Amino acid sequence: MTVDPCAAGAASVLSSTPLPGPGPSFEGAPWTAARFFDLLQQLGRLRVISICGPSVFESICVAGPYAIADGFLNMITDAFHWHVAIDRLRHLQSHDSTHGRSGRNVLFFELREQPEATPFLRIYVYRAPGAEFAPEIVDAFRSAHAELQPAPCSPGDA
Repeated sequence: MTVDPCAAGAASVLSSTPLPGPGPSFEGAPWTAARFFDLLQQLGRLRVISICGPSVFESICVAGPYAIADGFLNMITDAFHWHVAIDRLRHLQSHDSTHGRSGRNVLFFELREQPEATPFLRIYVYRAPGAEFAPEIVDAFRSAHAELQPAPCSPGDA
């Protein structure tokens, strides 16, 4: 993934350097698809919004186990089976902002093939109406968000 000069409240970066292995301790490691999907497993329920041309698919799910093989990350969630072409995950951006209609805090990621492209995937940390985020989920998201600051990096793949 590449870097995007982000607006206030947004951050992005990714590297192609693979992680030594999956696990919850990421601080200082390069952002890879594996690291990002490991993080999703720590964030509880997610609202995944997939945008493909005129079609939008939305699901509330929990990220499950995944494998990387033949250029794809394959994950089973509790709601669907997910295939992601790793070489097309080139831009990751995180947002910690206020929702325009509700005025509530929203925490989410956008994935793009290029920094200037429309996001093909938005992944929100989910919370039920009227509920607050669990503190440990906010901490995990904000730790990643703080690291995802614009900085030079190499193209990403795994």
